[in-house]
Amino acid sequence: MKLSNKTYDIIKWILTKAVAPTIALIIGLGELYNFETKYIVGTISLIATFLGTIMGISTYNYNKEKSE
Repeated sequence: MKLSNKTYDIIKWILTKAVAPTIALIIGLGELYNFETKYIVGTISLIATFLGTIMGISTYNYNKEKSE
């Protein structure tokens, strides 16, 4: 699997710029409004881990193809 540059850049932006502030916002709102955040934050973290793995596989395949 090799992602296009645009797809790779979008996933990279999501993982590096959007995930952490989103999790912080949800945790903060949960504290403020007294609701459980475990499932929301857990779901976002699992999706981020999955996307990070897809990026890693794509990077590996790209570098492998480039070196051949």
